[in-house]
Amino acid sequence: MTNDKRLDWLQAQPDGCLLLAPSGVHFVMVEKSKSVIRVALIDRDYLTSDLVQSQLDFNEPLNLISPYSQAMLLSLVWQPEPKRVYCAGFGGGRIPSVLHHYFPHVQIECTEIEPLFIEIATEFFGVPFDERLKVTLQDGRDYLAKQEPDVCYDIIFTDAIIGNGYTPYRLATQEFYQLCQNHLSENGVLAVNLFQRERFYADKVKTIQAVFAQVYLFPLEGGNTVVLATNSPPLNSPEILERIQVLQNDHQFAFLLSETAVQVKIGSRLIECIPQLDRAKVLVDAEPPVGYFDDLPSFNPLFAQGISDRPCPCGSGQLLQECHSRLNANCQPSTVETSESS
Repeated sequence: MTNDKRLDWLQAQPDGCLLLAPSGVHFVMVEKSKSVIRVALIDRDYLTSDLVQSQLDFNEPLNLISPYSQAMLLSLVWQPEPKRVYCAGFGGGRIPSVLHHYFPHVQIECTEIEPLFIEIATEFFGVPFDERLKVTLQDGRDYLAKQEPDVCYDIIFTDAIIGNGYTPYRLATQEFYQLCQNHLSENGVLAVNLFQRERFYADKVKTIQAVFAQVYLFPLEGGNTVVLATNSPPLNSPEILERIQVLQNDHQFAFLLSETAVQVKIGSRLIECIPQLDRAKVLVDAEPPVGYFDDLPSFNPLFAQGISDRPCPCGSGQLLQECHSRLNANCQPSTVETSESS
């Protein structure tokens, strides 16, 4: 977990902005407020932000401040002793770091397309990279597709939201979720972070339902919803809370998973929080819905200089130089070969 001595220099810094740097469709800001470090994404045009990506409290480094991060770890209900975990989207590395601390035998593989976030995770969050925790600079779907068919993970996290809730299309389709399912262990679980206000929210949940037999929604006050999906036998709310209590007793987490778990929506209750779910469409690679790429935050191609050999943050699967680094670019998703089920 976090090495406090490596972060001593941060604690001595005055409150305010410690870093402001361009990154894809955003500026990334690292800000200190008393004992808390935050990473926020800033809109390039309006210089505003309502998206805090990662947070760390020096006084409680094992506490996951963000409710959505806590909700993502409800995946432990189905996999209480994970041996191998994959994270598509690294950010500040808070979830991998906490897993690394509490589960000394887990192997954690992560992907990230923005090198700046890896630098921030190292310098400002003290992420403990070692043989059990590694990050690869690569598109999250490409990484998973290139794994051997017998490579399986107990938990797969996908957290690749940018700006106004835009999720790269290639990380939101039926083919992608089938790829995830192909690489889950028996009773493995997928954890997905979504934004409720995003206009294709219902379609994304419907798409997950097309692949997984059991889908659990945890809607949060901040506007996030964490979706947990598995093909293991169904659990009801009391059973989930009972397993959480066992986890809490065994690991003494610095946060209470039960406070998030009581929000769970299961089965027919999904319609309560997503009334349009029965009319939603399943997203597929070849047919992105009209307007999907319009939700990508504004992108000034002048900022693309020097980074054109990286994957475009829109998630089209193309390189930045072939996509949003062009004025009036018209993104189209590329296809990715998925591994066969073992």
